[in-house]
Amino acid sequence: MKFTLAFPMLLALAAQSPAATKIKIDSVPTEYQPTCGAETPEPVSMAGFHFEVNRETNRARVVVDYTYPDAVYCGDGGGLGPQPSQVQLPGLTYNKEEHEVVYSGEGKSTVCAVVQRGRFFGASMRNTGSCVVEAKVTEHAEDDGWGIHHFRAIDTYFEVPEPVGKQSASLQNKLPQR
Repeated sequence: MKFTLAFPMLLALAAQSPAATKIKIDSVPTEYQPTCGAETPEPVSMAGFHFEVNRETNRARVVVDYTYPDAVYCGDGGGLGPQPSQVQLPGLTYNKEEHEVVYSGEGKSTVCAVVQRGRFFGASMRNTGSCVVEAKVTEHAEDDGWGIHHFRAIDTYFEVPEPVGKQSASLQNKLPQR
């Protein structure tokens, strides 16, 4: 009986996959109104993210791109579309010697991306998967001094997940002892 109770708890805790670091990047509107086609508001979603570096200053930033369903059909004629979020985060730097984007925080360093020299063209950036960006729709409330306005927005977060070995150890600490 103890095994049957502990196993579902282990699965539930494993599904949470705690992030060692989670930093809010931005909040963007959940809808965009293109200037082509029916010109009706369309839902916005995160298209992806990448890192940019300034080799001269050793600075790095994360860029989050957004899209909407008719972006492919509208092209530039649909307006500029949802603008990307470009954010320099504390602890995110460019290591010129190693050609890496590194996040340093909470006493450790994590390589987020590696700059690779191309054979025929310039350099390209390859994400390592050690740093991720998560987007989720969140309810917000804003006080304008008179009333409170409720709205939905897409909140984006930079995350450095806890390493798998440490997740296992932290899960073991959360399980009930026999």
